[in-house]
Amino acid sequence: MTMPDFIERIPPWVWITIVAHLVVLGTVAYLILLERKVASWVQDRIGPNRVGFDFGILPIKFHFWGLGQPLADGLKFIFKEDYRPKGADMVLFTIAPAIMIIVVIVSIAVIPWGGVWTRMVTVDVTDLPGYSDVIRQHTPGVRILPDGKEDYLGVRPWTIEADPSRGTPRREMVDVAYNVPFQIANLNIGVLFILAVLSLAVYGVVVGGWASNNKYSFLGGLRATANMISYEIPLGLAILSIVVMFGTLDLGEIVEKQAHYWAGFIPAWNVFCHPLAFFLFLVCIHAEANRAPFDIAEAEQELVGGYHTEYSSMRFALFFLAEYASMSTTSAVCVALFFGGWHLPGLGGNVDPNHPAVTTSFGIVLLRCLVFFLKTLAIVFVFMWTRWSLPRFRFDQIMMVAWRALIPISLAMLMVTAVIVYFFNRHRAPGDPVWVDGRMAVALLVSGAALTLLTMLASLVVPPAPATNRRVRVPNSRFNRTPLPGSGTTRAPMLNRAAAESVTVGPPEQAARVGS
Repeated sequence: MTMPDFIERIPPWVWITIVAHLVVLGTVAYLILLERKVASWVQDRIGPNRVGFDFGILPIKFHFWGLGQPLADGLKFIFKEDYRPKGADMVLFTIAPAIMIIVVIVSIAVIPWGGVWTRMVTVDVTDLPGYSDVIRQHTPGVRILPDGKEDYLGVRPWTIEADPSRGTPRREMVDVAYNVPFQIANLNIGVLFILAVLSLAVYGVVVGGWASNNKYSFLGGLRATANMISYEIPLGLAILSIVVMFGTLDLGEIVEKQAHYWAGFIPAWNVFCHPLAFFLFLVCIHAEANRAPFDIAEAEQELVGGYHTEYSSMRFALFFLAEYASMSTTSAVCVALFFGGWHLPGLGGNVDPNHPAVTTSFGIVLLRCLVFFLKTLAIVFVFMWTRWSLPRFRFDQIMMVAWRALIPISLAMLMVTAVIVYFFNRHRAPGDPVWVDGRMAVALLVSGAALTLLTMLASLVVPPAPATNRRVRVPNSRFNRTPLPGSGTTRAPMLNRAAAESVTVGPPEQAARVGS
């Protein structure tokens, strides 16, 4: 076998895997720079703009707008001391950050980056009575349909007649057209796969907090566990609402069924017909990524650094990169579920009007990937914008938002969505494609608005949560105002002791006014 034949037989998903992971990991490095720039814009600063690609060694005077900052940060992490606390579990201490980054990398396998590409190959089948096996060898990566069959569009045999003058024999050829999904793994349970894989990230947090042999780390791990488990429930219910609408768990099919228009010009994206589900999903992925205002597991005022307090060097870098990689993955899922994935006007298919994801143009597939990537960056920007705009919630507030607000709302939303889908599809024959037409979109939009209004009214009637975050009087605290023995004067708190001592205290009534 020659090298060109070997390269031709490599399945396309192998190349997609290499490119997707390189792009995602490279983007993660520069998302850190984008985070710092967004912080500087919010705070009216300039941000990092001095580090170029010379690193103080090469004679390059231009700073390249600070684009060398991620490379400098990577070198810093590599050369920092690899500190490990005494008494830590060395195996689990190392496995924890690896779990975080591996889980995120694996979860991008089912993202439908560019739809379906129709590929054409020519196979020489001379003197082969049954050439189905040969065709399979020359059509790597063919899409497998839900019924288990291969997605071959057509097989056209033709013949090259013998040419005695040139001494070429008669050859029998076959043109094969087949569909290749432009994603790493074409799973018909892609949504379930992502939910299952991302739920494993909590083990990295728990293991890291436990293995550090540090109370701050352990408390941070417990907080992160409660946070992630609580918000996985409304996250799953929001996704289930979209699954009920289309009757499939295949992310590629969900994206394809959004690739049309309502009234001829409104993109049939789920964010327009089900904004409530999008809002719930957006809030939950913030909490799942432990991002502000849900970053209570890393509250530096209380826990130093949370579950990664004892980590340094590349172990800490893996935790850091896993956070941004998780943002990228969940943002890509958000784009696929609510923003039409790769869909934009002009990027539809040219093979079958009922399947707009299928196209014969490789350039269109690449443009779709670029559109998907830019949409993902837009959602990531929302993550960063939120972090530098909202203060951190208290832990009791985070739990109250999940269990008293998001979970009941998401349950009601799922039931209303199921009723609407049943009403509009009750006359549909089994096997017919499920589409969200304009009437169903209006019904979903109105039901979401009504449910939001009902929730606001119910919040005025539902009893408030218990005041668990009230001030508790601590005996002998330096913040208490306690009367001095044998006198009518009041000892001021230590923070105001200097101001109190500078005032001449008279009768008890005046002393009370001074102490207050």
